[in-house]
Amino acid sequence: MKQKKCLFGGLLCLFASIGSVAAQEVSDYSKLQPSDYSSITLPPLDLLFENAKSAPTYELATVKEQIERKLLAKEKRAFLGFFSLRGSYQYGMFGNESTYTDVAIAPYLTYATQAQNGYTVGAGVNIPLDGLFDLTARVKRQKLNVRTAQLEREVKFEEMKKEIILLYATATSQLNILKLNAEALMLANVQYSIAEKDFSNGAIDSGTLSSEKSRQSDAQEKFENSKFELSKSLMILELVTHTPILRNK
Repeated sequence: MKQKKCLFGGLLCLFASIGSVAAQEVSDYSKLQPSDYSSITLPPLDLLFENAKSAPTYELATVKEQIERKLLAKEKRAFLGFFSLRGSYQYGMFGNESTYTDVAIAPYLTYATQAQNGYTVGAGVNIPLDGLFDLTARVKRQKLNVRTAQLEREVKFEEMKKEIILLYATATSQLNILKLNAEALMLANVQYSIAEKDFSNGAIDSGTLSSEKSRQSDAQEKFENSKFELSKSLMILELVTHTPILRNK
């Protein structure tokens, strides 16, 4: 029960710290011109891996490991629970009332006050046998919890690296495809411009002009689709790795 309380308290601290962290910013790719995509350079993978450690997923796993380490330190001091110290201190005015009489003296009362203080100190030992024999086992169990938290953090990081590699490879491929589609669109625009002039001069008919327009539209559609897929991959990559890519142009 005590371990659960500590874990719950640690998670509350974690969520409070996450709430205070500024939201991760993602670059605005909608403002890019077609020529801007050709100048985008992806950062090295090692840098992306390192920056990804600042992501909430990795930080959460790290905090859980830290909580388990704190609990392990507590279990190693659990034997101190067998001992107790107690003490008290008192200070005040104490009064004393008395009656005095004699054969020749009528009875009369006397009252006296005096400041006094006092204190007590003690110690106690209470050793439950089940707690005593379970001390070593509790420490071992908590060490296993620490190791479990370590492995969970490593597994999370491996999953993040796999996602980064996939996004990186996809973005690299889409950059090349986008460049090819940009060249094809440029050529289609030139061809359609020539076709318009030829149509105005009567060198070609409307059917030929329509075919060139269709080629231009197909090239434009392919380029826009490639731009969309590339922008999506780059934005997700920025979000996962906390690395602004546009600034690395």
